[in-house]
Formats: sequence, C-alpha cells, structure tokens
Amino acid sequence: MLDHLVGKPSANWKRTQVLLTLTVGWWVVSKGDTKRLPKLLQRMDKSIVGTAPWKITVAAWTAYYLLQNLFHLVGLNAPEPLARLYKRSFYRATWILTALDAGFFTAMPLKPLWLRHVCSFLFSFYYLFFADDAEEKVRRVRATMSVEQMRVSWEKAANNPILLAFSKLNRPSFSIRRILHFDRPDYHQHLPPTEVYFFYHGPPDTLAQHNTILLQFPGGGFVSMPPPCHEDALAAWAKQTGLPICSVNYKKAPEYPYPWPIEECFDLYVSLIRDRGKSFGLSGEKELNIIIVGDSAGGNVTSAVTLKILAHNQQIRNQNQAASLSSDSLLSPFPSTSLADSKHTHYTEPLFDSLIPVPSGLILIYPALDFEMSCWMTPDQLSLIRAESKTQLFRSGSLETLWQAKDHFSHASPLSVVPDIEKTSLWKRVLINLHLYKNDSKKVPPTSSLGSSLSSSSLQQPPSGRDPSIRERVHQPAIDKHAWGTSRLAMTSRMSFFNDRIITPDMVRAMAILYLGPHANPDFDSDYLLSPVVAPFELLAQFPKTFMMCGEKDPFVDDTVIFASRIRQAKMQYPSSSTSASSGHPNSVVRVKFLEGISHAFLQMMAFLPEAHQAAKTIGAWIQELAEDAAMNHDVHLSHSNLSSSSLPLTTSTNTSSGANGPTTKRTMSPELAEVTAAAHVAEIITSEKEMINRRKQQLVDGLY
Repeated sequence: MLDHLVGKPSANWKRTQVLLTLTVGWWVVSKGDTKRLPKLLQRMDKSIVGTAPWKITVAAWTAYYLLQNLFHLVGLNAPEPLARLYKRSFYRATWILTALDAGFFTAMPLKPLWLRHVCSFLFSFYYLFFADDAEEKVRRVRATMSVEQMRVSWEKAANNPILLAFSKLNRPSFSIRRILHFDRPDYHQHLPPTEVYFFYHGPPDTLAQHNTILLQFPGGGFVSMPPPCHEDALAAWAKQTGLPICSVNYKKAPEYPYPWPIEECFDLYVSLIRDRGKSFGLSGEKELNIIIVGDSAGGNVTSAVTLKILAHNQQIRNQNQAASLSSDSLLSPFPSTSLADSKHTHYTEPLFDSLIPVPSGLILIYPALDFEMSCWMTPDQLSLIRAESKTQLFRSGSLETLWQAKDHFSHASPLSVVPDIEKTSLWKRVLINLHLYKNDSKKVPPTSSLGSSLSSSSLQQPPSGRDPSIRERVHQPAIDKHAWGTSRLAMTSRMSFFNDRIITPDMVRAMAILYLGPHANPDFDSDYLLSPVVAPFELLAQFPKTFMMCGEKDPFVDDTVIFASRIRQAKMQYPSSSTSASSGHPNSVVRVKFLEGISHAFLQMMAFLPEAHQAAKTIGAWIQELAEDAAMNHDVHLSHSNLSSSSLPLTTSTNTSSGANGPTTKRTMSPELAEVTAAAHVAEIITSEKEMINRRKQQLVDGLY
C-alpha cells in the first residue's frame, strides 16, 4: 500500500511496509496488556492456555505474513514491470480506481439495491488497503468480462449514490439541465428518437443569444457510459466556455451494434442544423455553429460522423458536377477522383439533395480510431510517425517516449517500454558502501550520484549499471542506430502497452466484438467509418480544425499520431479542398497534445487526478478558440452573402452552401480575410479562375431546374 500512496511501484517501499507491519505485530504480541479485559476472560485465558488467545492469533498472523513476504525482505522479489511507466499521480489514481472496481465487482451479486450500493463502497475501502488483492480481483474479472460487468465498472460514479454525492461536491452546478428527445429526420422517421442531455451554466435568460453549441459524443467502449458519467468534464467546460452543451446518449452495443451509433449521431447533427437550436432554447435566427468533442469511443464516432458529412457533401458535388458536365464541358474545381470509385469507401446514395455544413471544429480526446488489432506497425505507419517527429505539429520531445517504446532492441527485455535505468536495490547499496569503506586505502573509482560504484570489476555489470540491451548483444549491430525505424520490428501501441492498468487487451477484444455484432464482416483496411485512420485523403483534406489530446502511455496513442499525420498530409496534398473552418497552415489546423506519463480515460479521474483538471482547462481553451473562429467566419460569410445577389440563405433543410458562392467562398476564404470587414469586398471583386468556373457551372445547373 505504501508504494501506491507514493505513486511508484517499488521493492524498497514494499520492504519498508513489511518491516513496519512485522514490527507492529511483534510489539502488540510482546507488549499487549490483557489487564483491561473482563476478569472472567482473564481467568479463562490463564486456565485454558496460559496466554491470551488473541495474542496467539496475532502471532500466527504475523508469522504467516513474514513467510508470505520473505522474498521481499531478502531482495529476491520479482522486478516491477510498471516501475517508471506512469506518472506518480496517475499511478496513484489507478490504485484508487482499481480498488473501486474490485469493490463493485465483489458486491455485484448482492440484493437489494441499497445493500449493494453500501457494500460496494465498503468493499472498495477494504481494497484500498489490500491493493494486491484488488489487482488480482480485477484481473480475473477482466479475463472474461461481461457487458454487465463493464457497465458496473464504468458507470459506478453516476449510478452509486455515495460516489455521486462526493462527485457533486467538487463539480460546478448547471443553471439548466434537461433531457431532450429529438426525432429522427424524415428519411429515418421510423427509427426511435435520440436522447440528448442539455447543459447550460450561464443565466437562463442569456441562452437564446447563443448560436454556437458544444456537441459531445461520449465515450465508453461503445457499450456503456451515458452522459451523466461525463458530467465532471462537461460542468468544467460549461463554466469555462459559457456555451450550451448537448451530450448525446446514443444507443449502445451489443443491443445496437455498428453502424447504429454513427447513423444516430449523424441524424442528430442534421436535426440540430435544421432546427438551429430552437428545440433547447436558442433563438434560431442565426446559423448554428457546432463544435464536436468526443473521447475514446466517442472520438471514433466524432470522426466517423464528420467523414459521413464530408462524404455526403462530396456525393452532392459529384452529382452537380456530372449534371454540369453533361451540359457544358467545364473543368471541375474538386478532386477528380470519385468516392464511389474509391477503394476506401462504402458508397451510398445521398439521403437528401442539400449540402450539410461542416462542424466548426473537432476535439478528439484519446480516440480509438483503428479496429485493426495488428501486432506490428507497417512501414507506412512508421513513416508517418517519423514525418511527424520532424514537424512542429508536436512540441519537441513529445514523441521521444513513443520512439523508445517502439525501439525493442534498446532494452534488456524486448517487452520493456521504459528506459533500462534501474536504481540499485537497497541491499546492494549497503554492501557496496561497506565494500568501499573496507577498501578505503585503495584508490576506488568515484561513486555515482546514487552512491554505488558501477565499475565492471566490482559488480560485473555494464558501465551503466544495467543488463546489456539486445542491440548490444548482437555480434554485428546495425551501423545506423535508427535503422530499426525502417524495419517491421516495431509493435503497435496496443501491444507495447500490453500491461496497461486501464485498457487491457482482453477489454479491447471484448469491446470490438460487442460493437461489430454477430453479423459483421468488415473490411478494416477500407471501412473508414469503422476505422477513420484509413479515410481517403480527399475527405481528410476537408476536415475542419482538429485538436487532439492523448496520454503518451495510452494503448491508442498510435491512432492519435497517425490520424493527425494523415490529416496534415491530406491538407498539403489537397490545399484547395480546405474550408474556411480548416484553412491555414496544416500545422495550425491540426494540433496534438500529449500528457506525460498518463494513459487512458484521465477525464474520468478528475476527482483524484490533478492533471485531469489541467487537461480539462486546456480543452476548454480549445473550445473557446474554435468558438471565436466560428463567430469570425460567420460574420465574414454573412457580410459576403449580403454583397452577393446570387447566394441563398440557409434553409431548414440544411441547404447552407446551395448558393452560387457557398462552397467556393468557404473553400477559398482564409482566416486572414476575417480580420477586417473590407476583406469580404476584396474577396468578392478579386476572384480566381476556379471561382469563375464554379459560378458559371452553378448558373447552368440552376437553369436546368
């Protein structure tokens, strides 16, 4: 328990705990006083055994504890695989989370419900002191985890009244908290409505003034965690940004497998655009700007919904292009490759014949973007990571630990993901100091900062005090120390962080099976709604501003790096496809932040992880930045629309860009044009050849109808 309190697995701390426990046990047995017991019990002790029975019990327990931890005392215990892997605060948070999981798993069979709630809390308190038992309990449950166990584990903070009361004490309050139900659009009107939780922190009378909302697709492995499980982060964002927040309680697997959540969230997005927020109190006089945020599985849904919007718009443009080419042979300003012919898409006819406004921005938090459970990284994936390490997309040094985790030959163990810099054990340091003291007359090399001599003559170890790495054992090492980057011997982060305390391979496998359903036979290399990392560049180039955050020890960290790299490269390859919300340098449109020494689901630990609050504040600043950009682009677009006699206003059928200048204006306008209103006049007068062709083509299409 002491090493968990400190936040670092350590044999020395465990040894200290054993010594303290044995000392207390010995003191209680030897110095314990039985004179305070009732006289009848004292007579029974003397007449039966001559020694107090409780002393015999404590002495036996102490002896058993000594035998159980004997190897810890003599320094023959196994090495700690998680030492130096996590930040101290995160490891401490996982200790609390593991104890809660073990307590709730233990109390699951109990009835009635109130007894289960009370015992879940009491058992969790017990497991805080017996951390090893808690880890073993959770490990056994996760090996064959059921849907009910997943939901009990991940929804405990929202369903248990005791934990919920503690959570509300540290959470900002909402002035408006409602549960709404949105009917599906007319093309899916036979399907059940979508449940949405609406939150607002500001005064209720100011709600109607907003035209920008935050739309959240919550995570939960596609199987659990409705919006109440995310209220800690939502409350922080509502207070910091002042924006209305809609959190979607989309249907979960296995009852509603893929692609139900994507279709449901896409339909809700269309309904919000058409409704303009009037259903939850907005005035509806202005076009609605939507910023989408998603964590974990919600990040997958967020990316998939955006790709579905872009694919729909591309199909509409392709239809208009085909109609225009049939009447006049004009060049198309869009990429010539049709998504219907692309190997990266599952092509469907558009559900309606109007364009859908793209979200004002995306925020993806530790997203799961690839369902390919492969072990080895492909050369293409490695090249993307190498390319990102040479750009300003990540701050310097952010990818260093990721490189180290994939350099399997630089460690003594091929499964190690942390540097082999192990502190010498306590017993070795004592013996070394004694040896140096006895041989003080001899000229002994100076000791290191750890107080231990690392000379090969005394310890028979390499100069660094560690076992030789695999690369050092090879008789003919590679000339280039970075040559491993071009080989296939680089594992994915899912395999590198196999022993993660939050996301285990068993859980990933279970969630994937439940989400895909019994009748799925997906193509992981081409189905970009399932695995957004394989989306074609034609769609990724049209992505709005995308900000991403992930822990550097997260099993899904590869998804974040690869997806950000593909978006950036797509925008460099197709610069003309960027909208006004995504214009600018690719490195400013895509932003990634890693949290050092932290793994998955840190936003679920805001009650006991300080870094989670800092991350929530950073995300809140991103939301504010995207909201300001959306308002600026809206003002410039409105000024431009007023000057153009041929542009059409947004209708309730989401025909935002159906005017003559709609798609062209969004595609060519840059953020610099939004700095002054006069820039809109310049954009109207100074037009490019591509814009002239597009206007001429739209006039021909309008003439046909």
